[in-house]
Amino acid sequence: MRCSLTEYLRPLLLLLWWVPLQAAPLQWPATDATVAETAELIRYVVAINGAERVDGVTLALPDQVSRYYWQRGFRPAWFDRDGIFIEAGELLHVLRQAEAEGLPVGDYPIAAIEQRLFGPIDDIQHLAQLDLLLTDAFLHYSLNVYSGRIDPRRAGSDWFIPYVPLDPAALLPQVLAQRNLAAVLAGLPPQYEGYRRLRLALQQYRAVAAQGGWPEVAGGEILRFGAREPRVAQLRRRLWLSGDLAAAEAAEPELYDNTVRRAVRRFQRRHGLQADGSVGDATLAALNVPVEQRILQIAANMDRWRWLPRQMEPRHILVNMAGYDLQLVEDGQVVLDMRVIVGRDYRQTPVFTSTMTSLVLNPYWYVPRTIFRDDILPRLRRDPGYLQRAGMRLFSSLDGNGSQVDAAAIDWERVDGDRFPYSLRQDPGPHNALGRIKFLLPNRYGIFLHDTPDRSLFNLPARAFSSGCIRLEDPVELARRLLADEARWSRARLEEAIAAGKPLGLTLPAPVPVYLVYWTAWVDGEGALHLRDDIYGRDARLLELWQQNATTIVATEPANP
Repeated sequence: MRCSLTEYLRPLLLLLWWVPLQAAPLQWPATDATVAETAELIRYVVAINGAERVDGVTLALPDQVSRYYWQRGFRPAWFDRDGIFIEAGELLHVLRQAEAEGLPVGDYPIAAIEQRLFGPIDDIQHLAQLDLLLTDAFLHYSLNVYSGRIDPRRAGSDWFIPYVPLDPAALLPQVLAQRNLAAVLAGLPPQYEGYRRLRLALQQYRAVAAQGGWPEVAGGEILRFGAREPRVAQLRRRLWLSGDLAAAEAAEPELYDNTVRRAVRRFQRRHGLQADGSVGDATLAALNVPVEQRILQIAANMDRWRWLPRQMEPRHILVNMAGYDLQLVEDGQVVLDMRVIVGRDYRQTPVFTSTMTSLVLNPYWYVPRTIFRDDILPRLRRDPGYLQRAGMRLFSSLDGNGSQVDAAAIDWERVDGDRFPYSLRQDPGPHNALGRIKFLLPNRYGIFLHDTPDRSLFNLPARAFSSGCIRLEDPVELARRLLADEARWSRARLEEAIAAGKPLGLTLPAPVPVYLVYWTAWVDGEGALHLRDDIYGRDARLLELWQQNATTIVATEPANP
């Protein structure tokens, strides 16, 4: 199908060395000369102007646009002798719906395309402009929806999962040749269920924003069950708009009844707060985050889905640092879910992937140099007997395998933490920082999963207390499931081996991929949107890059090893 155009070509005055073209009717079917003359105009824009601007419109990806047209000899891509391809209209429709994928429609030259596609195309110059604008829009949107608006390796977000961005310039000729643009673009967003759920949540929050957002709940004393005051009516409407309360209307709208208390608890659980059913400072602050800010938060996390491999292995472990949560996934189903403790804000856990192959019961802990310098050495200067009480020993070699050194003979006041010639090892036992189990996770960041003797921290809603490693709420259950040998390694058998107190290494029957990610927004299996604090400031950094109009940061380096 072609769009029929019956306008006539106006005389086109070419600047500088151009030879003026003869006026000719621009109608379909066109002549080979029309296509050739359009190609000559495209060549001028690309070769002379670098494809940076087209009639006042700044192109997003001028280098890729130039490369694409050089490779095709500057021939127009979006029309031929028979007319403009219907794919031009299909692309425009997709661009208009970009917000559904968390992408701002303002990033794409929609108005300029509409003007040339639906307005009178009365000269070849307009055709050339249309062709260039459509190409740039396709390349830009395809890259954004597949790979994200920002290359994570340049975003300063501690993202070390291998990232392979799309090459949209290689995709476009295939799409136009096979005439399947709509289908290809529909398949470019991540196909994960987690992404699709966020996409739906984004639409719901955009609908709330379109109606003016939700009301602010006024400050004051803590709102509790039984309270009767005007702020409760504000709270009711706020909770209704976010889907936590079934109905906004009530017989006594200012009464804090059981219905409101249940809705507050649901809201608190979704936001990682203490679910006490009362509106204190933390809950009030979460309630009053504008819906527009939540929309940006959802969009940022949709981008993070684009940074992941296009498919995860059927069986894998997923650790969400911002959610303080670990999931063991098998064939798309979460078979184990537990709370975790992650790195402090000044010892942030990086985002990376590795493969777990073994675990150790009753592990030794070889104290990292930075922890010795920053944490243990200051304590030893105050309390020289700390090592003995904590079950720690000094060894003469840095790998922990040399001869033992008498810690009482060390003058800790004179020790330089950066040049300390010994290693520090903690024996298995009740005080061991790794607890009862350590899961080996080869990586260059010194991060692994392990137990912890401090169980009380798991009861806190915010759990960023480690030095970077992941502490597990129930490591024994994780070990049981990963060993997958109930006859030999039941939970009871694992507990017996742990009680024996001797280090024991066990090889997993099959390697298990582990993904450490950072999601401050996700939707659970019941359709509830969960929102968390940006504990490492990575959302803020991503939004800052967006605001700097850095939407065209394109990866050119090879993916991380």
